[in-house]
Amino acid sequence: MSKLFTRNLILTSLIFAAPLASFHSLAADSEYEQWLKQTKSEFQNYLDENDKAFIGFLNKQWKEVDVEKPVKRDPAPKPLDIPVAKPIAVVDKPSENKIPAVKPTIIKPVIIVEPTIKQEPEIEKTVITEREISKKKIEVKKDFNMRTVKFDFFGEEISIEYHKNLKQSFRNKISNNSIAEYWKALASQPHKDVIEQLSTTAKNLKLNDWGSALLFDQFARELQGSNQYNQSSRQLTSWFLLVKAGYNARVAYNDKVFLLMPSKQQLFGTTYFTFDKQRFYSVSLNKESMKPGKVFTYGGKHTSGQRNLDFSKPNSFIANKHIAKRDLSFSYGGKKYQIDVDYPRDMVNFFSTFPQLELKNYFAAGMPKKTAFSLLTQLKPILEGQTETEAVNRLLRFVQTAFKYKTDDDQFRQENYLFPLETLHYPYSDCEDRAALFAWLTESLLKLDVVILDFPGHIATAVEFSQPIAGDSWKFKGKRYTVADPTYVNANAGMTMPQYKGKSPKLVAF
Repeated sequence: MSKLFTRNLILTSLIFAAPLASFHSLAADSEYEQWLKQTKSEFQNYLDENDKAFIGFLNKQWKEVDVEKPVKRDPAPKPLDIPVAKPIAVVDKPSENKIPAVKPTIIKPVIIVEPTIKQEPEIEKTVITEREISKKKIEVKKDFNMRTVKFDFFGEEISIEYHKNLKQSFRNKISNNSIAEYWKALASQPHKDVIEQLSTTAKNLKLNDWGSALLFDQFARELQGSNQYNQSSRQLTSWFLLVKAGYNARVAYNDKVFLLMPSKQQLFGTTYFTFDKQRFYSVSLNKESMKPGKVFTYGGKHTSGQRNLDFSKPNSFIANKHIAKRDLSFSYGGKKYQIDVDYPRDMVNFFSTFPQLELKNYFAAGMPKKTAFSLLTQLKPILEGQTETEAVNRLLRFVQTAFKYKTDDDQFRQENYLFPLETLHYPYSDCEDRAALFAWLTESLLKLDVVILDFPGHIATAVEFSQPIAGDSWKFKGKRYTVADPTYVNANAGMTMPQYKGKSPKLVAF
C-alpha cells in the first residue's frame, strides 16, 4: 500500500507540474490578449454605425454635377467720378425733433477691501528625508503617441493636441473608393478630443461659423503641412473634422479634391453646384477654388453633418492683439472736426477671408465693441442739439469727405464689399462700403430707420425721418424714406446723385 500511494503521489505531481510551471506565462499572455482586445475595441468605437453607413455611401457610384459660374450681384459699372453737390442751406423747422444731449456716464470708483487674514497657530514642522520624498514621488506616464500643433490664428496663439495616427497621408489616385478608405482611416483613429479642443477654442474666441470653419481648416493645414502635394490630404482632413463637428461639408473631385459647404446666406463671386436642391459653394478654405466644369460628388450625407454655414455676427470674434489707428477729419459749417479711431488689425485680416455676401449682411454687421464706442462717443457731441435733418447731414458729410473714393476694381482688382470696420482700415472705399458705414452710424446715434437704395451700379441709403423733409423719397412697407447718399460729396439728405435722378431704385431692408 505504501509503494502504491507513493507512485500515485508522484503521478499526481507530474500531472500538475506543467500547468503550474507555465502559470506566469499564461497569465502574461492573458493580460496581453485582454489589453489588445480592449485597445481594438476602443479604436473600433471611433468607427460608429454612422461612419459605417456613410462609408457605404462613399463607396457607391458618385454622381457627376455641373460647377456653375460665380453669380455677380450687380453687373452694372459703378461711377468712376463722383460729382460734388453745391452747398444748399437747410432751414430747420421749429417743430423738428432735436437730438438730445448725452448725459455723462459716471463711473463710481471701485474700493478694494483687503481681506482680513487669520493668524493660524504654528504647526510643528516634520522633517522628511530625501529618501522618503523620492518614495512619495508620483510617476507621470507620458503618452508618446500624442503630438501638438501650434499656430497663429489672426493674432491668437492656438495649441491643439492630437494622436499621431490622426495624420494620414492621401497618396492614392483620387476616386470615390480611395476617399472612402481615407474617411475610414481617419474615423478609426482617436479624433473626438481634437474636435472638442477646436470647438472649445472657437467658442472661447467667440467665432461665428465661418471663423470656426477657418480654425478647423488651419489645424488640418498645420497637421498635413503646406506642401502642394498634401493638398488632397488637407482638404479631406478638413472635410472629415468639419462633418464630425456638425457642419454640412462635402467633397467633390475631378483631378483635384475640393471642399464645399452650403450657406444660410447667398454668396457671390464663388463657384458652386446644386445638389438635392441645395447650393454647395466652393468656399476655398485651402485656397483651392473650383472652376466651372464637371466634378463628381456622393449621394447621402453623414448624420453628424447637418449645419449650414452662417456668416452673421462677424464682429463677435475677440481678435484684439494688434491695434491700428486711423485719423479722420471733415469740415461742416466752416468748422473742422478730427476723429481718431483705434481698431483691431487682426479683425481686418479675418474679414479679408470672407466670400462675397449679400449687401444686407454688411449693413447689419456693425462694429467691434471697442471701436464702436470710440467712434460713436467722438461723433455724438457733433450731433447734440441738432435737428434730425441737420444731424443726418453732418453724418453724411463725415462719410462723404473723410474717406477717399475708389472703385473695388481700382483698389482690389475685383469686387470686394467691405464691412464698416474695413472701411476704417483701407485707404479707399466705394458706394456700398460708405452706405453700410453711414447706415450703422445713423441707426446707432440717431435711432432712425435706414434702408438700402439699390440703383443699377450704385448703392445709397434712405432714412425715415420723424417728419417729412424736402427732396427725393420713396414709400416702402408703409413708411416714407428720404434719400441720403454717403457717396455724393456735399449732398444733403433729399439729394440724389445726378446720373440716378429720376430712376427708381430697389429698396432693401436689413
